Amino acid sequence: AAWVYYTGNAVTYPSGKYHVDGREIVYYNERNGYRAPAYHRLDLSATCILKKTAKYHSELSFGLYNAYGRENAYMIDFRTNDDDPEKTSAYQYSLFRFIPSISWNFKF
Repeated sequence: AAWVYYTGNAVTYPSGKYHVDGREIVYYNERNGYRAPAYHRLDLSATCILKKTAKYHSELSFGLYNAYGRENAYMIDFRTNDDDPEKTSAYQYSLFRFIPSISWNFKF
């Protein structure tokens, strides 16, 4: 088992926007003034030895990446709210909730 933890990266989020000649200009207040959400996950694995002789060795391994299924932030995007164009909302995107794995090792 392995538990992985990272503090959130320093990021620059937009603090406002204004319009000039029909173009939307985004305003940034402070560079790296915010932190993205913390990242953590638990990885589990187990190995079963199937056969071990003088000539060969065989084992089967099972694993689970991000065992408790935390939706860690891969990217945070900012979009204009369709109902109120003056508001901007942040959306978090996550890649994989958890990833199972299986492998067979055969040595001779």
